[in-house]
Amino acid sequence: MNICIVGYGAVAPVHANAIKNIKGAHLYAVCDINNDHAKKCTETYDCIIYNDFDEMLKDDNIDVVHICTPHHLHKDMAIKALNSGKNVVLEKPVGISENELKELTECADNSKGKLCIVLQNRKNNCVKELKSIIAKGETGKLKGIIANLFWRRDEAYYLQDAWRGKWGTEGGGLLINQALHIMDLMLYFGGEIESVKSDIKHWQIENIEVEDNAQAVLSFKNGAKGIFNATNCYVKDEPFYMEFLFENAHYRYADNRLYEITQDGINVLAVDDMVKVGKSYWGNGHSQLIKNFYNVLDGKEGEYTNIHDAAPVMNLLFTIYTKADRKC
Repeated sequence: MNICIVGYGAVAPVHANAIKNIKGAHLYAVCDINNDHAKKCTETYDCIIYNDFDEMLKDDNIDVVHICTPHHLHKDMAIKALNSGKNVVLEKPVGISENELKELTECADNSKGKLCIVLQNRKNNCVKELKSIIAKGETGKLKGIIANLFWRRDEAYYLQDAWRGKWGTEGGGLLINQALHIMDLMLYFGGEIESVKSDIKHWQIENIEVEDNAQAVLSFKNGAKGIFNATNCYVKDEPFYMEFLFENAHYRYADNRLYEITQDGINVLAVDDMVKVGKSYWGNGHSQLIKNFYNVLDGKEGEYTNIHDAAPVMNLLFTIYTKADRKC
């Protein structure tokens, strides 16, 4: 399979490294309007360069397109790629509005090509281990989930790209960009949402439109309660922190480790793999997620994260944004 990565920015090298390690996958092309960015890819992977997205889609040699561009470009690019017969790997977020999510879902459901959404933390060792434990049926009913995220995004971060920090191009701030993955894990374990109470603010950077702080109380349909707290105002990026309280068990996901909390002490049940390419807090799930998708494309049994898997967390974010004071 021949692959083209579109948008060779911060996360694209993670995709390139994952492709390199998949048998039968070949990084054939890179597409970027910034030729200097594209050359960074060709220096390592000896692929061809496209500077025009529409021209790239005309290349029948390309089987899969990885979209790693700014948020506001995701929906249109994914639809164009699917309509041209390509399979697509799409970085989060799926889109920046409910209408974009709906439009892309309709396209994906009626396309011959397959669409894989990047929610890589679902593939972390600790997440898979906790899912396996729950599947045994001994934990009892889920009672509560706590999710905390303490990261840093300063003025320099927003100044590096003109699309960041704006509703019209980023679609939000902390929630849709940094905290999306931890909120996805809350829903991945907690299930459907009955109701949400939330608040978003921006307290630190004055020249942005979007939020850098968010809090929410989630009521799940199964009766569990979720407490979410996140900020981009800390002094560094800390590993995220989650607690899962069941009737018969208590687990903590922190420091990239899954702990079992008992009356006798704390046991380490799993440890996430350390990343080899990219930022440590992205986790190391990209490789597994992308490999699973390519196995399906190759006709092997398996599953991949489709747009319907991504819809719950996107709808939750849109609900929070809709109810919030957009002035933050």
